[in-house]
Amino acid sequence: MKKDHKTNDSRAKDPELEKEVQNEPPLEAEDLGAKEQQEQVLRLRADFENTKKRLERDKQEAIKYANEKLLVEILSIVDNFDRAMLSLSEGHDPEKVKKGLKIAQEELHQVLERHGVQVIKTLGEPFDPKFHEAVAVVESNQDAREGIIVDEIQRGYLLNGRLIRPSRVRIVQHKTSE
Repeated sequence: MKKDHKTNDSRAKDPELEKEVQNEPPLEAEDLGAKEQQEQVLRLRADFENTKKRLERDKQEAIKYANEKLLVEILSIVDNFDRAMLSLSEGHDPEKVKKGLKIAQEELHQVLERHGVQVIKTLGEPFDPKFHEAVAVVESNQDAREGIIVDEIQRGYLLNGRLIRPSRVRIVQHKTSE
């Protein structure tokens, strides 16, 4: 046992080994640092989750009120239509009411244009299935080119270049000789 005791004494007195032992932080400090890092990670994760929830709420709010500006503009036009209907029921001159309705209609089209809505051109245009829906065919002699739109049943619209409703149209088809 004496040999072991001397060996242990020699290690404890080794200056290199003593430096290493002195530089090592106590285990408690390491545990404390790891706990702090774990708490920081948990705080960061909670902050991230809270930010994610806040951004989702903000997004839902933005979606909910996205059309507010458009609707405010349309409401004044709706008021004009209501006044026109009231004027008709009160017996005012129908021609003057018709002029007022025409003005309200033009205002509505201007508002839609300001918000990116465009009317699809149809009459005299070649049929394009990307923008038009053929609901009827008009037979014709060889006068008109086949596939040309001759009547619009319902207007079609684009929103910022994207189709939101196709035009419903009648197109020319040549008579077939029997």
